[in-house]
Amino acid sequence: MQASRAAGVGNVESVVCFDEVVSPDFEEVSALMRANWAPPCWVYEPDLLTMHILRPTADPSMAVGLRATNGDLASYLAFVPLRLRVGGRLYRGVFGSFFTVSGRYRRHRLSDRQQGLMLDRARDQGYELYVAVTVAGTPANQTVARAFAARGLTVQSVRNFRYLAGVPAIVGARLGAGDPGRVRRYELSDAPAAFTLLSACTAEAPLAKVVEREDVDFLLRLRPRVTTYVYEADGEVLGLVSLSLLPVLSERVGMNAYVEAFAVARLEPAARAAFVDTVLHAALAQGAEAVMVPDTGCADLEVFRRLGFRAAPRKLRLLLGALRPDIMGLPETVDGFCLDVF
Repeated sequence: MQASRAAGVGNVESVVCFDEVVSPDFEEVSALMRANWAPPCWVYEPDLLTMHILRPTADPSMAVGLRATNGDLASYLAFVPLRLRVGGRLYRGVFGSFFTVSGRYRRHRLSDRQQGLMLDRARDQGYELYVAVTVAGTPANQTVARAFAARGLTVQSVRNFRYLAGVPAIVGARLGAGDPGRVRRYELSDAPAAFTLLSACTAEAPLAKVVEREDVDFLLRLRPRVTTYVYEADGEVLGLVSLSLLPVLSERVGMNAYVEAFAVARLEPAARAAFVDTVLHAALAQGAEAVMVPDTGCADLEVFRRLGFRAAPRKLRLLLGALRPDIMGLPETVDGFCLDVF
């Protein structure tokens, strides 16, 4: 256990201590996030955390918080392990996500400590690269940069991007009938074809997550809130779209459909459009008040733009950093990337 001490202000306690807690309960993490994330944002329910942190090749011990002496979970950060392909070379990487600090404890500089302890943990376990997605202009960017600089390392933004967003009033009016005869739900027997399709999507990207065979069925079928559709013709699966239906906190709680996997390169334009029309009909029927697609440069999203999807206002940044000083030659910018964005 490590502890940090800071003078208390305005209360009887003169010292507040914080101890590391590995893999805290998701209910507790969810409460911390919901209390401290500013809307609009996803409602960070336990099943959202389960979706990303508990896949078969993940490591929950890389999800760590800091707990105050009074028992409060004061901060949290997950480093999700993955294999990264950058410029044709494979690395052991981590994706930093779900970073949260309680407003009650911000004066204790927990942001810097939380980031630092996770970088040290990743380096100690032999991870080589760090990637994360942040909102441009937010303090998290400076916190990450300081943590890297304190260790003689650098991290940089290699691509800015946005979501494409579509709303029912516009998208629904433009949807065709689709092709429900060729579109169905993903099944366990589709895993080999899905692995091939997803791997092909990432093969040519300058920066990409390597799809692991043992993760495929969890990612596409077993995770909470996920529905995956396949396009089948003549007994062959030629396309795949995976949707997460996620609650969103804005002025009220609504529901967004979020496109996670989009593997349609083998489909001709007409079949691709019919596939997307069918999937979006299903999403709107489930009550989606918006559909979000990350525009990471990894896939041709023209089929969504023709349906009235437009760039959302929030600009996001992909951060990339080496966790060892001897790792050289990382790109300063990338044209596109294939990663989960959460």
